[in-house]
Amino acid sequence: MTYLPGPPTHVPPELIVDFDMFAVPADMDDPAEIWRDLVRRGVPEIFYTPRNGGHWVFMDYDDIITAYRDWEHFSTHYAVVPPIEPFPVMQPQGVDPPQHKVFRSLLAPLFTPIAVRAMHDELTQRAVRLIDAFADKGHCDFIADFAAQLPTGTFLHLMGLPEERLPEFLKISDVFFRSTDEAERNANATQIYGILNALFEEKQANPKDDIATLIVQARDEQGELLPYQDKLDCAFLLFIAGLDTVTNTMAYVWRYLATNAEARATLRAKLDDPDALLLAVEELLRINAVSNLFRRVVDDFAYKGVQLKRNDRVIMPNTIANRDPAVFENPETIDLERLVNRHVTFGVGPHRCIGSHLAKRELLVALDYWLRRIPEFTLADSLPRGNAFGGPVMGFRSLPLVWQAG
Repeated sequence: MTYLPGPPTHVPPELIVDFDMFAVPADMDDPAEIWRDLVRRGVPEIFYTPRNGGHWVFMDYDDIITAYRDWEHFSTHYAVVPPIEPFPVMQPQGVDPPQHKVFRSLLAPLFTPIAVRAMHDELTQRAVRLIDAFADKGHCDFIADFAAQLPTGTFLHLMGLPEERLPEFLKISDVFFRSTDEAERNANATQIYGILNALFEEKQANPKDDIATLIVQARDEQGELLPYQDKLDCAFLLFIAGLDTVTNTMAYVWRYLATNAEARATLRAKLDDPDALLLAVEELLRINAVSNLFRRVVDDFAYKGVQLKRNDRVIMPNTIANRDPAVFENPETIDLERLVNRHVTFGVGPHRCIGSHLAKRELLVALDYWLRRIPEFTLADSLPRGNAFGGPVMGFRSLPLVWQAG
């Protein structure tokens, strides 16, 4: 069965907008600006772009929520943009209810608030070790020296993958999220499967207390081992998800703090009040949403008067949803004490990010020690040209920070 979209003959001309979510101008320092520019231009709330295989974009908060929740019309199965076949059916993200519950039920206990709280000391030790390595120097590349290492090193530790291979894995993840070349993407998927297959073979021979071993040994309700390919697909999702999103979220947060002394002072005042700090982190997650997620239209149907066809792709930009003035009061204002915060940074519905509690804990731990150790810091005088990138996960290639040495 093919899941490739057909020609966009059903799209009226007034709904076509030439927009490429991967194309960030070299002189633009914030990739989210390409999305906010659409709002300033007043494009339709539902529009179609011929770029990247052609896809729809939902710009309204309620429409984005609908696409997240209504899996019967908007599927995650083979929903990737640009479309490519064959493509990994990542478990459980790439499988719709009720089938997705098999692996979601397997993984969910590992990432509950209680389970994540038990990781606090491990996360703190990692953060301390990383920050102490450069704190007295007065400068660092925040991404290379910290943001690419704390969440991803933690993930490799939990997964049972060798942490010394982190630079290699980050390059592989970068290709997955940012390449639009079909041959390169196919080779990338093959490479990831090769890594995971070797990992599973090792865990079958030498089981350990890690996620990879848990997946390898997973059984269904009848006690039968789950299909090996499904297990690989589950590990595939964890691999690519664990190596990118939190890193880029952290980069956005520290970029904001480096340019806002008042925000730094506000957060420092909250460090001994966990509830207040968590409230602030929720706001930082709202305003710094880095993901633009995909869905595939299951069958032809009309949505709000717009004809959608089977296998059409839909993009849901979280950064737009999280700034919708119909939902958030003063949405462009960063209010670190915002009480009502229905952001969609982790998605909603059956496929809400299973690692959201871990992501928040990593941010809390990182902010706590960083702001005690390096209370004042700013951006370096110059940032590299072409530093920002777009795509399904937006971010920066580097983030040089400076502060008073010693």
